[in-house]
Amino acid sequence: MNEATLTPQAPLDLGRLELQAKEAGTKYVANLLQRPDQLERVDQYRRRVARKKASVEAMLKTAVQSQLDGVRTGLNQLQSALLDVHEIKRSLDQVDETYRKVKPLQKKIATVLEENNNFCQLATAMENLKHIFTVPESVKKTEDLISEGKLLHAHKQLTELETARDDLLLELHKQPNRSPTDDNMLQKYFSEVAKLSVTLGKQLWIIFMRLLMSVRREPTLVVTALRIIEREEKLDSLSSKRQEQTGFMPPDRPKRWRQKCMSVMEECISQRIEGNQMEDRSSNKMWLVRHLEVTRQLMLEDLKVAKTLLPPVFPPYYNIVNKFVWMYHEALSKHIKDMMEQKLEGNEFVTLLQWLNSYDSPELMKHPSLNIDTKELGPLLHNDDVEKLQKEYLTNMKKNIQDWTGNTLKSEQKDWCRNEGPDQDGEGFYNTSLPMIIFQMIEQNIQVAGMLGESIMLRSLEQFVEVLSNFAEQLKGVVGIYRDRHLQDRREPKFYLHYLIATANNLLTFGDYMTQLRKRYLKTEYDRDEEDDANIRMDRFQVLKGTFYRTAYDIIGYILEEVMIDLRTHEHCINELMTKAWQQSGQSVEVVVATWQDYGTDFVHLKPKLEQKLYETAKRVILKEYLKAILSRKLAFKVYDERKNAAEKMIHEATQLERIFHKYKSDDDATFSVLPMMAESLKLKDTSMLSLEIAGIMKKFPDIRLEQMINLLLCRGDMSRSEARQMIIDTVGEEKALKSANIGIFADIAAETK
Repeated sequence: MNEATLTPQAPLDLGRLELQAKEAGTKYVANLLQRPDQLERVDQYRRRVARKKASVEAMLKTAVQSQLDGVRTGLNQLQSALLDVHEIKRSLDQVDETYRKVKPLQKKIATVLEENNNFCQLATAMENLKHIFTVPESVKKTEDLISEGKLLHAHKQLTELETARDDLLLELHKQPNRSPTDDNMLQKYFSEVAKLSVTLGKQLWIIFMRLLMSVRREPTLVVTALRIIEREEKLDSLSSKRQEQTGFMPPDRPKRWRQKCMSVMEECISQRIEGNQMEDRSSNKMWLVRHLEVTRQLMLEDLKVAKTLLPPVFPPYYNIVNKFVWMYHEALSKHIKDMMEQKLEGNEFVTLLQWLNSYDSPELMKHPSLNIDTKELGPLLHNDDVEKLQKEYLTNMKKNIQDWTGNTLKSEQKDWCRNEGPDQDGEGFYNTSLPMIIFQMIEQNIQVAGMLGESIMLRSLEQFVEVLSNFAEQLKGVVGIYRDRHLQDRREPKFYLHYLIATANNLLTFGDYMTQLRKRYLKTEYDRDEEDDANIRMDRFQVLKGTFYRTAYDIIGYILEEVMIDLRTHEHCINELMTKAWQQSGQSVEVVVATWQDYGTDFVHLKPKLEQKLYETAKRVILKEYLKAILSRKLAFKVYDERKNAAEKMIHEATQLERIFHKYKSDDDATFSVLPMMAESLKLKDTSMLSLEIAGIMKKFPDIRLEQMINLLLCRGDMSRSEARQMIIDTVGEEKALKSANIGIFADIAAETK
């Protein structure tokens, strides 16, 4: 290792720097003169380097000169500071020497200090002597000024009395050995002064309690009161500063009259709102409507006055208009909460909710003469309180609807037993006033809820659906009781069938009303025309509509039951089918036709959808009775002529029955065309052709059971069971004969006969 790597370099080694510079210069020249033709430009390179060198030297000289000037200035300042330090040290030595000489004088002038303190107390006493001796007189004068309404003069007198008292108490406070007796004596002597302050304050509070009246009639009174309050605020501030310095605070400070002024105004506004309630629920059911309307008018008038007349009177930093509005807002909020705690009833919920909605509207806060932004004030009621009020309203509404529907249903139940038939609409359909009464009640509540807001309206619709769902179940139960009573004595009620028809029509009307409500108010993704599409999830309105429709169809069953009772109890009707009596007389179907035509005069009062349902159901029921009679083998034919005549009779009666039910065509299997097909299977004399009839019947009615087909063939009387079975199997195959569909009229008959 060389020596340079072992020892640290000098901070400024000129020799080393010169050597490095020469090496760098040599490299630079070598790089410039690498080719022979570059020698011609040596002079040019030399001039360029000379110019650069001159520029660097000038910059270096400037920097060195600047550094030298700075060093020179710093040395001068250090010299001056050194002289100042020596001067200060000399002065401090002189002060120290002087203090040592003065210290012994403290004991010599102790008596003088004591006398000085006494003199200061005496001076204070002399300054306040006039006030001390004239306190009773000043108090009396101040009282007179207050009673005369000269409040500024009274306050000046009061301030002088308080100042005298406070100065004396301060001197006592300064004493090292304070005497409680002296404090008590002074405070007792000036006790009337504190009473004067209270009396003057009461006069001011009266002015602010009547602020709006005062500012309209005598605004100078308000200005005077505010001047006094501001003076007291300044005195409070001075007392606080003096307390920081001396630890002394006068007995009735700080008075905080500005704060008290605002409190008085708040209390006055609260009393003003509460005071306009001159009635209660016991004296007037509309008490809340009247009270809230008076409150609105009163608040509107007061805020107009506050906005126009208070700013010129109050100092700007009071921000009096915003404070006044805030006070009214808070007082009103508290008053509404108090009313809510008193438990509102009936329409009082609606009244209050409507009023809350109109609060931030042109009727009140957004009135053209006010146009107050309530966002800064916050909501009049918190969301929890509004939600509670809405829930109570909805609960009350639900209870009223339940009571209303219950009472209406009881009245409807009584009407069913009267000796008058139901009313008819313009199209001749039976109905009662039940739907109209319920619909009017619902529409009225929807309109009211709509005025309270869309969310409440939607929630009220949910309540209606729930109540009407229960109502539908109650109505179904009442109809069941009505039916049971009639079955005990079919002579009563007199217009049983008519009111069943009216009730079924009513239920259809209820179902259609649910569709109307859904279209008017329910805007959901399920709003499509294909309401009956099984792939669409049904909402509560559609479910309720289905409930009403099903109940209506149940009543159609009760109506048909009435017809079937007559048909079954008649001696020459249903029970006579496919018997010897039927074969000889042939009155059974004629009775069915006559009975249906008789009842048909009432069925025309059913709405078309219900009448169609009745016809379809009746056709199926009567056909099932006829088929049961055939398949039960009540009649056994011994000769071909009997069988032929019976088959022709079956064909004729099928035509008769089809004719009375032709009004509504249906696509189901309950058509009387099955009777001629079965009749043809009986009418054939040659059994070799019978397989065609068997194949035709089983193809058109795949639900027919093997046993049923066997019974049909056995009615012929010319073959045994085993022969009939074998013929059927040979015709359609054993698998098809044994396996039949589970849906159809023959499947129903098989299920009923098990």
